[in-house]
Amino acid sequence: MKLKMLSSFALAVVISTSAQASAIFQDSFDTEGTPGASTLNYSSFANWTVAAGSVDLINSGNYGIDCVGNTGKCVDLDGSTKNAGTLNSSSIALSAGIYSLMFDISGNQRGPAADDELLVTLSGLIEENFTLSANDPWQSVVRTFTVAEDTTGFISFNHSGKDNIGIVLDNVSVSAVPEPGTLALLGLGLAGLGAARRRQKA
Repeated sequence: MKLKMLSSFALAVVISTSAQASAIFQDSFDTEGTPGASTLNYSSFANWTVAAGSVDLINSGNYGIDCVGNTGKCVDLDGSTKNAGTLNSSSIALSAGIYSLMFDISGNQRGPAADDELLVTLSGLIEENFTLSANDPWQSVVRTFTVAEDTTGFISFNHSGKDNIGIVLDNVSVSAVPEPGTLALLGLGLAGLGAARRRQKA
């Protein structure tokens, strides 16, 4: 009976932790545009607005660009108008707490050797510049930030340059980070469950 109660407790903590860690904003761009096709100077995003310049929606393998995992779609942030783009997300409601912003970026994958520059912001909570050379491989970026009080914000990817080939973006998300106390409680519950099982076997 005690083992069942402990199992239920641990399961409840796991469910609570999973709920807290779930993404509140997520986009891989895979459902954008015509299936299996790229679209130059794309502006019909479901969750984004092209606030300036232009960006290209790329189907993996087109134009010498491979998206993450060599599948799906991604975004060339320096579109085909010789005016690099600024891509802003739709509004994201953030309650007070700790969050992580995650995204994948690579170099333009096509040359030339000149570096590309990107400014990433999230409504005063995050502001960071990235400089990538053409051959820089895909890298996953994770940045943690704290929201002091309930607010609404948006993510912005602001690319510099005017040569029609830029940093490539994929898999953007914002997720809540579980509180340290919740994680400690989860560890305690699972440790107790393991001990109870060992005693039962003995």
